[in-house]
Amino acid sequence: MKNTFGACVLLGACLGFTALAAPTAAGAADLGGSCCADLEERIAELEATTARKGNRKVSLTVAGQVNKAFLGWDDGFEDNVYVVGNKNDQTNMSFTGEAEITSEWRAGYDITIRYVDNLSDLVSQDNVNGGSDLFIWQNHWWVESKTLGKFSLGRASRASDTVPETDLSETGVAAYVGVQDIGGAFNLRLSNGALAPVVWGDLYNHFNGDTADLVRYDSPEYHGFIASATWGDDDVWDVAIRYAHEGGGLNFGAAIAYTELTDGTDPLIGNPLGLAQSTVLGSASLLHTGTGLNITFAGGHRTYDQAIVDVDGVTRTPKDPHYVYTKLGWLTKLNALGPTGFYGEYGWFKDFICATDNVDLLDALNATGTATRIAGNEADVWGLGVVQQVEAANMQIYLGYRHHTASFDLVDGAGASVAARGIEAFDTVIAGSKIAF
Repeated sequence: MKNTFGACVLLGACLGFTALAAPTAAGAADLGGSCCADLEERIAELEATTARKGNRKVSLTVAGQVNKAFLGWDDGFEDNVYVVGNKNDQTNMSFTGEAEITSEWRAGYDITIRYVDNLSDLVSQDNVNGGSDLFIWQNHWWVESKTLGKFSLGRASRASDTVPETDLSETGVAAYVGVQDIGGAFNLRLSNGALAPVVWGDLYNHFNGDTADLVRYDSPEYHGFIASATWGDDDVWDVAIRYAHEGGGLNFGAAIAYTELTDGTDPLIGNPLGLAQSTVLGSASLLHTGTGLNITFAGGHRTYDQAIVDVDGVTRTPKDPHYVYTKLGWLTKLNALGPTGFYGEYGWFKDFICATDNVDLLDALNATGTATRIAGNEADVWGLGVVQQVEAANMQIYLGYRHHTASFDLVDGAGASVAARGIEAFDTVIAGSKIAF
């Protein structure tokens, strides 16, 4: 703006001077000479002193969102309401850019900063503070060829990132397959009123790849398919295939991935015990554009390839955790604000605590007074809700309810079954809004 204004002022002065000095048609048309040389010098001076981004060749886009909500909860003995940051799609800011090298090649970068603002997966019965911090979620550069694909290096999404999250219902801000993101840090409440040394987030995991320090390759799109592969620090590698199609009154999306992890305890990778493991996961979603009816499926299976010595001294290979998740939805236009999405969801998760924490000798879970070990567990969750789009403000207003139940199989030191104490159901309600910029 400053450069253009300065140029216009100088050009106007130059034209006025020329017109006054030589009012003839030939003189008016003569814009050469020292006047325009002075103009070019002045423009160069303005460019040198005007604040601007690093250079003109690489673009800069700043974007982000704020997502805050009320989280109401009831564990059967206690209930409360907290103000939280919604972990389903948390507050963040990104700086991205790109530059064209040739008609075939371009390069760019991505820096994404996430804000831990009393997050919904960190608060609990005894902890109203869900944290306050900034951390780098992505920080990488990339080069891309139209025919050869895209290569990235740095802190970036693994190939399996978002693979279990394909969802065309437009209600993911209220509920999606990452069940642990709402209320995951709350302790299970036992039937006698005591809090168990287990949290709901121990029972759920949708195996999402998240980010890591890695190298990544993405193929060009071919008939709706894109293939990806990543290799990251501490020997984690992923391969994935994504597919998207629109036509014939239907929108369809699907993704599948395989992950191999042989080392490392990076919390973002999700392997606190450093066990060798492999994971298969995927999702698919179908939307009928005429009626707005939609359905989503997701599932995953993890296999542990390494044994561990439990607290009781016995060497075991953890059980294979697995899950299935489904959502039914209806996307319609009920008002002038934008589309309204209704949904109902159900998820079933099996044997996650045995693999996640190898919790042993949990006397609190049984009434016999003998030392016990968790030999298996199940968790079920169902929910329903609504998300209203406010298109004029790039905003979503949402309300979601969930009901959680859990059960455990306990054994004593000899492997004999021990009756488990009852677990109270856990209910959550989240209501809030996300606005993007």
